[in-house]
Amino acid sequence: MIFLFTFGFEKNDKWLSNDKFKHFFVSYIIYSVSREITNKEKSATIAFSIGISKEIYDGFKKEKFSYKDLVYDVLGISFGLILLK
Repeated sequence: MIFLFTFGFEKNDKWLSNDKFKHFFVSYIIYSVSREITNKEKSATIAFSIGISKEIYDGFKKEKFSYKDLVYDVLGISFGLILLK
């Protein structure tokens, strides 16, 4: 957890934006594609791991880490879980 304090957080991060839609949609797609290969638990783990890895990467760049992006990642994965029962 200490590594979370080694990079910046997004300050002007809006809850509604094109970026949030992309996070939702991409997480849903990653979950859906993974679901064709493996079970729902592993698919959700794969999609979330990719999402958090991207946010950690952003934390070291100009874009900064966004917990709101992670919320939309989880919403996209959840949508996939519901839709693809």
